Amino acid sequence: MGNEKQAKIGIGPEGRLGGLIQFIVLTILGVLCFVYAVPPDLLVLKLLPAILIMLIAEGHLVLIGDCFPCAPPAGNWTPAMSRVPVGIKMTVLWGVFTFLILLFMRFVYPQWPVGPLYLWFGAIGFWCTLLYGKNWNTWPFKGRLHPWGTMAAGFVVVMVVTILVWNLLTNLDGTPVANTPMDHKGPLNVNWLTGYIVWAIAWFFIFCPVFVTQGWPFTKWGHPGAAMGQTILSHILALICWSGSLAIGVSPSFSFGAVASSIVTWSLLYSWHFQFWGITKLTGGARAIAAIIVVFVISAVWIAICNVILGPAAAAVAAMKLPADINILIIYLNLCILAPAFIAHNAFWLRWPLTLPTPPGTPPPDQSV
Repeated sequence: MGNEKQAKIGIGPEGRLGGLIQFIVLTILGVLCFVYAVPPDLLVLKLLPAILIMLIAEGHLVLIGDCFPCAPPAGNWTPAMSRVPVGIKMTVLWGVFTFLILLFMRFVYPQWPVGPLYLWFGAIGFWCTLLYGKNWNTWPFKGRLHPWGTMAAGFVVVMVVTILVWNLLTNLDGTPVANTPMDHKGPLNVNWLTGYIVWAIAWFFIFCPVFVTQGWPFTKWGHPGAAMGQTILSHILALICWSGSLAIGVSPSFSFGAVASSIVTWSLLYSWHFQFWGITKLTGGARAIAAIIVVFVISAVWIAICNVILGPAAAAVAAMKLPADINILIIYLNLCILAPAFIAHNAFWLRWPLTLPTPPGTPPPDQSV
């Protein structure tokens, strides 16, 4: 029975070609529906800040809660079941969690109107959710608590860290809300910190146990030793990239908005979605180094493509004198549309109606495939 091939689930080609179809369709729909069908002022001033909270909710459901209660690995779905009810239930749950967090932030604490504060605070929360949920694997709660207990504990950790960073480290100098009660006059400007955080996300996506390097060179450090090593190295490299790019005169929005966010997105897509296409014969450190090179090259090409497909939208934003440029639209496309759409379609909808990858996820780092 061990040699029997698992029955195909879904329509279209299997494997990476099915993933390519998914990438093309979701990218086209994302650009048309969430960039060009949305008024530029609504996109920049309301949608972009609020979506950061949506990303935090998705990260908790997928990374920390393991898609409980409906989707795998913690949910009750089996190949004999339809994928549609699973996708609907998990998407509704995602929407409810997002709405509840937004309501809490708006009317309970800290009672902010939806706007730039959500963008800065949400970026910190998104950073902490990804780092704690993926690199740290919600240590020490994962595997010891019920999935929703793990998610509740993880949410407390993420919110406590996020609030501490916001209250103790940030200042709002140079923003429209400087010298207001929300300005804590900390040592780090929120605009600088946001750019640094995106670069940190890029690097810990590269070193995390699942994506790009698949934990190399920390694979023998155990857990949480490897997580500690990944965290420290990622934030050192982020500081070098962010401060170095500013020092040589690179536009801040290009540095974090275009470059860092593209590295984040393609770290996710190339390793998890396209399963290290073209380099799976390599293992260990050789695969890790090759994957880093591939992700950097694809990211450079992707930035050029984004400048073409988002050019008219950027012109509309500039005409309305909104506080954004094409690089902000690139980070919006990368992290607020494509990344969450692919995660939701793969994790919640199991790629319905396209063919479910078998096996799903990234190939083991020590096996040549």
